[in-house]
Amino acid sequence: MMLLLFIAAALAYGGSSFAYGVGRTRERQLEGERHADDWGRRLLVLAALLHFCTIGAQCVHGDHPLKNIFLATSVATWGAVLGYVPLARHHRLDALGPVMAPVGLVGLVLGVLFSATESGPTIPGAPALASAHVTLASAGMAGFTLAAGVSGLYLVVERRLRNKVFVPGRPGMSLTGLDRLQHRLVLLVTPVFTLAIVTGVLWILEGSGVESFRGRLFEVVAGLIAWFASVSILVTRAVWGTRGRQSAWLNLVAFAAILLIVVSYGVRS
Repeated sequence: MMLLLFIAAALAYGGSSFAYGVGRTRERQLEGERHADDWGRRLLVLAALLHFCTIGAQCVHGDHPLKNIFLATSVATWGAVLGYVPLARHHRLDALGPVMAPVGLVGLVLGVLFSATESGPTIPGAPALASAHVTLASAGMAGFTLAAGVSGLYLVVERRLRNKVFVPGRPGMSLTGLDRLQHRLVLLVTPVFTLAIVTGVLWILEGSGVESFRGRLFEVVAGLIAWFASVSILVTRAVWGTRGRQSAWLNLVAFAAILLIVVSYGVRS
């Protein structure tokens, strides 16, 4: 059953990516773009539902998200797709569809292909702290993925406007709207990621003590970079009114740091 769900979810993600791609081609008429984007969104909703069912089937077989970084990444990418769907509907973010569908597909494939992989060196300690850390970190990754997508879209639209390159098609969000949305996403995800860092530190301290941080220096530094970048977005906006391109780049720095943490854990698994 799990294999069938995986294949169906992968096909739905692929179909969504194709539909969104068709809607982005310049040769399409406006009505055709709307039709393709609608199909892309519907297939993405179906893919997210099948992805969730696949995760559930894996949990039944003992491959839960706490087992390794690949399963946690699968949950995080599913969360990012799940968050994108209502945003695309209410904020005209269909331009992100061709990105979010492959993101969900990559997470799904990683979670299924490497579900049997044991995690790296384990940390003894309170199971409650471990569960809280992984859950919060997965939610933080999902939020930063979505925020990074919005930031990337902001930079693309801003560059096109500066270069006076106008692409015909259905209008999307304005620069002001994209800037406001990315700020709200960072405002939402930063406290979650802060709690993920706190629970992770407490988990390590309770299980192995301060000495164990030496073997995890890269992850600690990358996590702090991501945290400082996200906090800087909020602080500079509140104090100096900084927004726009600077906030978008800081958002991408935070996402890149988190991505490096995931890669590091994946290599060590």
